[in-house]
Amino acid sequence: MLKKSLLISGLASMMLVTGCQMPEQGQSLQRTSNYDSHQPNGGHYPINQVNQTQSYTHYGYQRYDRDHVNNNGHQDVIPAVDRSLLADSVTRLVLTNDVVNEAGTLVTDKYVLVTYDTQADNREYVADQVKRSALSIVPRYYEVYISDEPNHFDEIERFQHMTSGATGMEGTLDQTIKEMTQSSPQGQYNEETDDNLKIMQQKQRRLIDK
Repeated sequence: MLKKSLLISGLASMMLVTGCQMPEQGQSLQRTSNYDSHQPNGGHYPINQVNQTQSYTHYGYQRYDRDHVNNNGHQDVIPAVDRSLLADSVTRLVLTNDVVNEAGTLVTDKYVLVTYDTQADNREYVADQVKRSALSIVPRYYEVYISDEPNHFDEIERFQHMTSGATGMEGTLDQTIKEMTQSSPQGQYNEETDDNLKIMQQKQRRLIDK
């Protein structure tokens, strides 16, 4: 359990990257999201997987004064989530569940959509594990939806090159989410009670016995 907690902490820490200045016209935030001119390494933040660095177990700390971070009254650095890296990490974490054979993740500005393939008979139990895996690593403001229907791999993949500002996509995305929730169990995670280990263990036993 401790090793898994460290893994999750390490994955979560690499998700938040820092951007310098507002992007120029036509330049996406993603392209500038790992640069900061104040940094001694030339301003580029390395983004590593956990198995590529030993620093994920270290605590993180930064201290600045106002003059250091403000430029003409504005922050030089824009904290931003690297959505591609978050999607990669969620997919990998979902695949740590032994009963999941394949997984795909789409991350938008407010949704995380996960499609997975499993041969397990207990769909509710697997859905609960997949949902918890995703929620353990994404920022709290994200809504997570999951599906074990194979056709939803293609459904979420078609959005992979879209941006938050794309017009006409919101309705299509909402329809995909509706289909996912109607066709697949969404897990029984409850934020108010799942911090209680005893309640969580009881819930897991009920799911396994189904």
